[in-house]
Amino acid sequence: MESTNTDKKKESLFNESKWKTKKGKDYPFRDTMLNDLISDYEFREYKRDKILALLGEPDRIDSNYLFYMVTQKRIGFWPLHTKTLVINLSADSTINWMKIHE
Repeated sequence: MESTNTDKKKESLFNESKWKTKKGKDYPFRDTMLNDLISDYEFREYKRDKILALLGEPDRIDSNYLFYMVTQKRIGFWPLHTKTLVINLSADSTINWMKIHE
């Protein structure tokens, strides 16, 4: 049975528990939900604490930058291509900007 457009739309909506799901080294649901997350104007108003509560601990933190790995293609242990959501926080802990780094 083929998925309908409604099913695909539902799969692409942000879901907190699916975002935090990790299988091995991979996050199997993040890529499909990424556009919904970054286009959510309400999310853009969140402060650091609320972002961390919603998205979980980032894969890396560097000063006012939060890094969330979205996908990674590897050969064995060697990463070939990584897609990362980078969130830059302003001095008041709100989102200054978000970018997808590939």
